[in-house]
Amino acid sequence: MSKKKKQKQLEEQERMHELEQYKEPEFNILKKKTIKELIAPSGIDASNIDHLEIISDTTRYARSFFVSSLPRMCTFPELFRDMYLFGDINTSVYINPIPEARSQTELNRTINQLETERIVAADRGNINRESIITQKRLEAEELRDQIAAGFNKLYEATIVATLFAYNMQTLDAYSKMLATEMSKNLVGIKSAWAIQEEAFKSNLPLMKNSINKSHTFDRGSMATVFPFTTSEVGHLTGIPLGFNKQTGVPILFDNFHPSLTNYNMVIFAKSGAGKSVTMKTLISRSSVLMGIESLALDAER
Repeated sequence: MSKKKKQKQLEEQERMHELEQYKEPEFNILKKKTIKELIAPSGIDASNIDHLEIISDTTRYARSFFVSSLPRMCTFPELFRDMYLFGDINTSVYINPIPEARSQTELNRTINQLETERIVAADRGNINRESIITQKRLEAEELRDQIAAGFNKLYEATIVATLFAYNMQTLDAYSKMLATEMSKNLVGIKSAWAIQEEAFKSNLPLMKNSINKSHTFDRGSMATVFPFTTSEVGHLTGIPLGFNKQTGVPILFDNFHPSLTNYNMVIFAKSGAGKSVTMKTLISRSSVLMGIESLALDAER
C-alpha cells in the first residue's frame, strides 16, 4: 500500500508541476501591457459626428481638425504656431517625400494645364487672368527645373489637430477661436466631419495616418511646418554678436540669462570657421560692456 501511495503522490506532483508550467506563461503574458493599453482611456464614445466623448475619471470632449487650405506664400514661423500652442491641443504632421519622377510628371501636367488656361483667357480677352496664370506657369517651371537639378524636392504632408475641453460649450468656443486665429495666416481648417474617430487615431502616437487629407510642399515651405515658436535667436540683453540675416535684428547673447539652465557654453565648428575669433569677441565685449573678467586656460601650453 505504501508503494501505491507513493506512486499516487508522485503522479499528483507531476500533474501539479505540469499545470504550473502551463499556467506560468499565461500569467506572464497577462502582466505585460502594450502601448495601446497604456494610453487608452476607460472608454470613448464615437457616436457623435463632430466630436468624441472621452470617458475616464473626468469626462472630456475632443474635436479633431485637418488643414483644408494653405496660403500661396508661407511666413516662418507663424504659419502653424496656433495649432501647436493653442491651449490643450495635440497636433500631428505626417510627411512623405514624393519621388522625383512623379514630381516631374505632375509638374509637367500642371504646366500644360496652365498653358491651356492661359490660351483660353487670352482668346477671351481676360488680361488679368492671363497674367495670373502666366505667373503660376513660370513658378511651376522654375520648381520643375530646381527638382531636376537636385536643388529642391516635393513632399506630401497631412496636418491633423485634436482640441480638448471639459464641456461642449468650451469646446465650441475654442473651435471658433482656433479657426479665427488660423484664418489670420490664410490657413483654413475644417472639422473632421464624420471621421472624428479616424482623425483622433491619426493624432495618437501610433504613427498611422488614417485620413487622406494631404497638401504638397516644396523643401522651403516644408520647413515652416516644424513647431518653432520664433524666428529670433539670442536674448534681449547681452553681448552683440551679429545680425539676423532674415530680419536684420541684432543678435545678443547673455551667458547669465535666467532662461539658461547654467552658464556653460561650447563652440563646435570645422577648422578655420572662426571658433577662436568668436571666443575672443565674447571675452573682449563681455569685459567692456558687462565688466566680466575671463581666464583663458590653454591645454597645449
